[in-house]
Amino acid sequence: MEILNDTKDNFDQSIRLLGSQSLQKSFLRFNNDITIREMMEDSTATGMILKANEPWREAKIKLYYDFLQSMQAHFSEAQVFDTIADFIQNCTDTLDIIRGMQSKIENTEITEEETSLESERNTWRLIYCLYQNRITSAGLSARMEHCEHVNSNYISEKDVVEHFYQSESYIREYQLIIDWLEKNALDQADRYPSIELFTDKTIAWENTVHLLHNPNLRITFESSRPVVSSLDPDAPIREGKPLHDLDREDDARLEKRMFIEVRCGRLQKAQALAMHCGQPWRAACLLGWIPNHDPNYNVPVTDIKLPIEGNPNRSIWKLCAWDMSQDKRVGVFYRAIYASLCGNVQLLLQIASSWQDALWAYVKTLLDIKVESEMRATMARIYTSMPEEYWKNEIALEDVFKELHASKNPVIRAQSNKPDHLIQKYLILDQTSKLMEEIESMIDIGLCDSQFLRFLAHLILFFRQIGRSTKDKIENKVLLAYVRVLIEMGDPTLIAFYTATLPQEDQITNYASYLERVKEHEERKKCLRAAEDANLNVEAITKLVVENLRKKNLESDPTDLKGTVTDIDMEKINALDWLIFYQNQREEALWQTNALIRYFLTKEKIDAARKAFNKIPSDSIESVVAEYPSMECTLMNATMTNNLSRKAASSIREYLCYKTYLDAQEGFGEWFSHYHHGKPMPLEELPVYATFTEKVAYDHRKTQYNMELERWKCTMQHHTKAVKQLLFNVLLFPDGGWLVDSKGSNDEPCTSEDELRDHQLEKLRELCIPKITLLLHSVMSEMNEHANCIQLADILASEQHQLYKMFSKGRLREVFKKICESSLVLMDQKKDPWGYPK
Repeated sequence: MEILNDTKDNFDQSIRLLGSQSLQKSFLRFNNDITIREMMEDSTATGMILKANEPWREAKIKLYYDFLQSMQAHFSEAQVFDTIADFIQNCTDTLDIIRGMQSKIENTEITEEETSLESERNTWRLIYCLYQNRITSAGLSARMEHCEHVNSNYISEKDVVEHFYQSESYIREYQLIIDWLEKNALDQADRYPSIELFTDKTIAWENTVHLLHNPNLRITFESSRPVVSSLDPDAPIREGKPLHDLDREDDARLEKRMFIEVRCGRLQKAQALAMHCGQPWRAACLLGWIPNHDPNYNVPVTDIKLPIEGNPNRSIWKLCAWDMSQDKRVGVFYRAIYASLCGNVQLLLQIASSWQDALWAYVKTLLDIKVESEMRATMARIYTSMPEEYWKNEIALEDVFKELHASKNPVIRAQSNKPDHLIQKYLILDQTSKLMEEIESMIDIGLCDSQFLRFLAHLILFFRQIGRSTKDKIENKVLLAYVRVLIEMGDPTLIAFYTATLPQEDQITNYASYLERVKEHEERKKCLRAAEDANLNVEAITKLVVENLRKKNLESDPTDLKGTVTDIDMEKINALDWLIFYQNQREEALWQTNALIRYFLTKEKIDAARKAFNKIPSDSIESVVAEYPSMECTLMNATMTNNLSRKAASSIREYLCYKTYLDAQEGFGEWFSHYHHGKPMPLEELPVYATFTEKVAYDHRKTQYNMELERWKCTMQHHTKAVKQLLFNVLLFPDGGWLVDSKGSNDEPCTSEDELRDHQLEKLRELCIPKITLLLHSVMSEMNEHANCIQLADILASEQHQLYKMFSKGRLREVFKKICESSLVLMDQKKDPWGYPK
């Protein structure tokens, strides 16, 4: 028995290892654990929560973080199986929590989510054992080339089997698959207590014994038919008579429970159960399959002779076991025990109730035939022939799954097409490409919920980590679907980590789409820190966020009043904050702010443009210039030199142009307010019949009025001088004009974005320069500076500035009409049309 258990020890050791992970991971658990434990302690709260499906919701959210922690805890390729071990433990812990809470509620059925999570746990177990064997097989095969038997003159059946397991990877895989299926069955069996009552005494067939020893004594429960006259194990079959009815029922329960133990991989437990029930022959009969081995050939010569292991007549026992499994006079479950030990797959399939039961039957039979063939081909001895039907049960593993898909049992046939079993199938067959195609199909037809996508995403990451990645397009499709699930959850730590597994372009677009939803400043900082920790391209992401929000809802809002700052406008403005977090993004911040201001000025939203302008920190220009060490840190150099990049120089100059224009608009607003609202109200005329007292009072008010009027005039002169300077700054902007890029020797090629920008700047000049001209004429006209209004015509017509090109014919006619009006006023003032004294 020890021989075939050698391979099982590796899997059992893995399972024990997984059990110890809970202690190591306890300090890594999130606050969700505390919440769930508190809910478990309060039975009343638990009942209410279970009705609302809260346990699964809380545990489901916790799983996302548990898997993230497992991924972050193990970085190197050598730790990949530590990660898988953590995944198994995560699923196990979550199942324990859910079942612990459900146990407090009566008549709680197993939910689909619980079944799905248990199946996922089983799949991670399969991955753990299969791929650990596959990755280590090359090294093991190399070592086997140098491995020889201790004594080449004696080779036992045990030696043959042991060498066969060590030399053939596929044999080890068969055993691992069997171990995996038995472990899954054991978990299912252990969930429910063993309630079978086999006997109340440790003797066999106590009711039959009592009846035979006391034939004339009337007992409470009579047997329905005459019972056997002997009590040897073969008596019921030899005599053709049954046991007492109660003993038959006890035997049926015993045989079923023994088969369950065998199905769970606990053959020794089945033997112990038979011994406990006073039927040691059942336990002894189950030892006949053990390969023979004489350890005395491989130990130093001593006077002590070691016992021989196994069954020297194993082939005879196996043929008898085959006949026993075919004998319908024996209970079906007892026959199934022997069928599992002699390769009778047909009987095992008759009692299989699930896909896993049927797969266990096929693989156990296949392994049995392979081992039997190897022993008969290697050992120089004569074996008892097995029936031809036995050898016909040997089929390829791929054909096994075809048989499962075509099973006569509708339950097995249906389970064969379930997503989890399809994935397990391709993992066992090591057909990664077909697995990827199947996964793509599942995603396309919408079979994947959020938890299943979590599993698929980590499965993809596992394949990448071990170098088994085959179809990048499908893998990225899975990871992208999972990232979108996480985006709906809204935790930046989760989103950033898994977004980093996507291709570079997808990383930028998807994380940017998530950031578009984030409004709070502190939450934005948290998102950027998470992106940095995940090594995402933060600069490209923040740039895309601003561009996306700036280009969003560009069509006019029917409820938007002209010049009003709407919520959509504020969303665009606040998006600029994404570019202010990092000092090295100030150049991009200027570029994006300028683009947004262009949009607002086109819509004639001066207030919105000012709010956007104010988003830029005051030291931004210096920060941009500092990025170019060869630059002299002066404003003129920053705007005129060719040492800056085209984008940097253009951004700084355009930013200064907007500053000039917005200052001019703000200055005119102040001038207009003071002119129309700050001027003192003139006094009413004094009536001719006014008394002396009224005249004195009137004179006093007139004196006060004159003083206030003088102060107003003085203030207006100051405001007028300031606003004229601001307005002229726009018209006479240096180095080419307002919103005209400096002409330098920079040979950087123009892009489509540059061409669009040039077009927008040209349209803005045509819109804003005529407005500024009219505002300037209005200021000077109201302040009776008509001579300066005439000089405005010279500035417009000047070839140096070429401002006349910015006017349409209608606008130019309007401006010169107002200038003509000023000329008429000058002539009324006894001056010539140009304002000079006659």
